[in-house]
Amino acid sequence: MNQTTATIVAVVISSGVSLLISILTIISQGNRQQHELDKAMAVMRSEMSMMKEDIRTHNQYAKMFSENIPAINQHIKDVDRRLDGIERRMKA
Repeated sequence: MNQTTATIVAVVISSGVSLLISILTIISQGNRQQHELDKAMAVMRSEMSMMKEDIRTHNQYAKMFSENIPAINQHIKDVDRRLDGIERRMKA
């Protein structure tokens, strides 16, 4: 093997090693980014689940409140009627 051939073989080997290291680095970075993405998605899913539960609780209270409004309005009317009666008796 002469000097030129040895130099070419050395350059090819070093280029191959550099290429292999570059590929491994790219794969490693891709895996790391995928892991970060998976983690962010898990956090987002968890937060959405908590928000859904908060919304369900809110909706239950809103439903309960809206169902009680007619009863409350009727009670207010009864109290107003009683007050009117008391005021009329006090004036008389």
